[in-house]
Amino acid sequence: MPYNYDLFISYAHLDDLSPFGDERGWIDLLHERLSVLVSQALGSELRIWRDGHNLGGNDPLNEAIAAGITESLVLVPVISPRYVQSDWCNREMAAFHAAAPPPNAQKLGFRSRVFKVVKTPLPDPLKKLEPEQIRNLIGYQFFGEDESDGKLREFSSDPQDKSYWKTLNRLVSDLKETLIDLKYSADPKPDGTGSSAAIPASVETSGATAGRSEPDNPAKLIYLAETTSDLTKERELVRDELRQRGHTVMPNQKLPLEEVKQTISSVESDLARCALSVHLVGRRYGSTPEDDARSIVKLQEELSAERSQNDPAFRRLLWIPPGLGTGALEISDDRQKTFIADLQTKVMPGAELLQTSIEDLKTRIMEKLNPEAGAFKPKPRHSSLTQVYLICEHLDRASVRPLKEYLFKLKFEVITWLDQGSDKLMEYHHKNLRDCDAALIYFGNGDEPWVRKNLEDLEKAYGYGRETDWLANAVYVAGPSNEQKEDFFTNMVPYVIRNFQTFDPNDLREFVGAMQQGTGGN
Repeated sequence: MPYNYDLFISYAHLDDLSPFGDERGWIDLLHERLSVLVSQALGSELRIWRDGHNLGGNDPLNEAIAAGITESLVLVPVISPRYVQSDWCNREMAAFHAAAPPPNAQKLGFRSRVFKVVKTPLPDPLKKLEPEQIRNLIGYQFFGEDESDGKLREFSSDPQDKSYWKTLNRLVSDLKETLIDLKYSADPKPDGTGSSAAIPASVETSGATAGRSEPDNPAKLIYLAETTSDLTKERELVRDELRQRGHTVMPNQKLPLEEVKQTISSVESDLARCALSVHLVGRRYGSTPEDDARSIVKLQEELSAERSQNDPAFRRLLWIPPGLGTGALEISDDRQKTFIADLQTKVMPGAELLQTSIEDLKTRIMEKLNPEAGAFKPKPRHSSLTQVYLICEHLDRASVRPLKEYLFKLKFEVITWLDQGSDKLMEYHHKNLRDCDAALIYFGNGDEPWVRKNLEDLEKAYGYGRETDWLANAVYVAGPSNEQKEDFFTNMVPYVIRNFQTFDPNDLREFVGAMQQGTGGN
């Protein structure tokens, strides 16, 4: 079958009416902009079929549209409340999926030839009217949440609307990649055409998708977990970065929410094909399957943890935004508070918990995917100094001075963390947990819960990116004496030192010895 068109725009005519009485409506502008931008990206003129633009005065309407849709490489349906109620639009969708795929469709793997553009959010009563063939596609949402009142609003097609153009550019980029795969073989001809190898008859395909031509390469497949609406932009940034670097991002369809067993099956199937999963966790708990109380975000995290336990080579990155739980990022849902607390205190082997900028997360993902690059391997020291992280309360500044002076004399580099409860300094705290060789928690003016929190931080250091074992860790229990300090015991560090009097260097003998042994002498 000849494919005379690159893409077919399927839409409801009501959606092309401008509320301002402009001559060009929303669909007109989409058509015009795709034509220009995709043509420029491909280096050849894009052939678009759209009724009203490709019909001659004497063309039979039904036959012309049927021919246009079956002769198009990809379909761009513009979803809206009117679209899902249109019998005509639903027939176009069915015709596209019933048609035989183009020869090079096999190169798409599990990618769809349908690029779902969601112009207007569907009210709940209409969501089940969305064509079944594309209901689970994530699509390109040309609307977002208004931060002023939390309501969903369409992006403006005005050139000044950054959200509109960001989504449009993502659509253009993905269309370009798919059309290149569909139109060209490995060696496109100078005229922009290209030979296409036919699909073997033994491979079963449908009109919109085709089976894989070769086994998965797990290093190229990344599971980027679905997240909540407050982190949509961050997830898009990560997804776009991965795609630009040639990775396939899973899931490529919306997760089913009707039954939890369907959700679990879908997630497990995608995780099994990937070598790395990335989870963005924000202040909202998010939606849940209809028959399970766990959020989709929590379910994906739990299933990825199970995958990691069964396959030590599988890696996970968990990310929460800096300042989560404070100010504008305050968590109001108790379920989410519990979920976040569990993540922070129970980082499992094979996982890292990051609380950094989204750019740092993208960098860490690349380092995980390309370990040979050594971007995140422990860097050689500029000197032979061993770094000791001294953690204490701000009120203990004077009390820890004798310890610092003694360690300095032994040629240890002491980095002090004066805990003042400042969220702005947490990134510095995480850096020290990641980079220092040993840690000493000073139990002076703090209470036992404060000590316990810092002991947990030492364990979470691997979640912040630490890749070497601690040389030594200790808790120094200092004066003033009280029952809480007398009763303090822990197995979370090898050394618990007690001295309620003036500092005695012998107190640190075993701690210092462990560091010197670990470095071969100091």
